[in-house]
Amino acid sequence: MESPRSLLLCLITIGLGTLIEGCDDGWVPYKNNCYWFSRERIWFFIMQWITVCSQCFEGYGHVWLGLTDVSREGRYVYSSTGVKPRYLNWHRTEPAGGKGENCAVLVTTQRAWHDYPCTSKMSYVCKKPEKRMDLNSNYCK
Repeated sequence: MESPRSLLLCLITIGLGTLIEGCDDGWVPYKNNCYWFSRERIWFFIMQWITVCSQCFEGYGHVWLGLTDVSREGRYVYSSTGVKPRYLNWHRTEPAGGKGENCAVLVTTQRAWHDYPCTSKMSYVCKKPEKRMDLNSNYCK
C-alpha cells in the first residue's frame, strides 16, 4: 500500500504535467524556445538551422534570417527546409537586389528585412525548443 506522502507526491506530480527545465548556458529563453546569438560573422551558406527573434537583436547590426531565393528568383524560402516564411517584414524598398542579392537579413536599426549577397558575412541566431520533462511519464507508475 502506498504511503500518504508518496500518494500526495503522485497527485502533485500529475497536476503539474510538464516541467520546463529551461535553456542551456548562453541561450536566451523566449516563448518556449531557446535562442543563441552569435558574436561571430559567417557566410550564409555555412548555416544549417537558422531563425530569428527580431526583438532580441539590439546592437547586432545585420543578422542572417536563413531565407534565400537562390533556387527561384523572388521566392524566398528557408534554406534549411525549403518552406516559405509565414511572416514577411521586408523594408518598403526590398527585396531589390535581383540576381546579385539572394539572401535575406534583418537590418536591426530599421527592424526590417533586406536582401544581400550571400557571400557577405553576418551574425546569426539559432533556435531550439526549451528542455521539458514530462512528469507524468517519469513518476507515479
